[in-house]
Amino acid sequence: MTPVRDVAQDPMPDAKAWWNRAAQEDARWYIATTSDPFFERGRRDTDELVAFCGLRPSKDKTLLEIGAGAGRMTHRFAELYGRVIALDVSEEMLRLGWGNLTGVDNVEWVIGSGVDLDVIPDRSVDDVFSYITLQHVPSAAAVLRYLEDASRVLRQGGQGALQVRRPGVMPRAVDLAGHLVHAARGRRVWAAEWRGTRIPVRLLLQAASRSSARVELRPRGQRHLWVLLWR
Repeated sequence: MTPVRDVAQDPMPDAKAWWNRAAQEDARWYIATTSDPFFERGRRDTDELVAFCGLRPSKDKTLLEIGAGAGRMTHRFAELYGRVIALDVSEEMLRLGWGNLTGVDNVEWVIGSGVDLDVIPDRSVDDVFSYITLQHVPSAAAVLRYLEDASRVLRQGGQGALQVRRPGVMPRAVDLAGHLVHAARGRRVWAAEWRGTRIPVRLLLQAASRSSARVELRPRGQRHLWVLLWR
């Protein structure tokens, strides 16, 4: 397993500190809003979302996972891909992931800035994946930059699958109801680093297609919207 590599040039201090604290308080809950079965659920979510998004993993491909956290889905991705770049803004989350995946030697743990993919070279990965991560990014500009960069780092023939908060009144109401339940149980869900932001469809499409990728927006459930990219 490749050690944590800190190459971010311009970190986002508030997000980094918030998620480092979350990792220390209860990493499994803040990653998946449940503690157990953590890795079993991660494996199931990986398989379901790979199928839903139409990804085609193989051992000759490299996957970039944005928001790898403590490795909940990373372990399964390491079985499906030849190389996995597990990126996260939190050093504490990545240390947990590194420890959780002891013995897995095709994962590289990389600390990101929280606002872009500048640490990833152009045309260097075959697939990009992100789930329940960008929905927490409080800056709309940063979310849009992630979408632009996802297209930039994809090789020709590559695919991206990135989940964001679904815009609209109903998704907002459903999220609010969940926040109220979690807040009543003492979780820090009113912070901007948890609530994130919602972005109009027009802006999502503009950002994702800026690097000449083909783009599709695919809703899943009441709260999630997937931005799918093909190069």
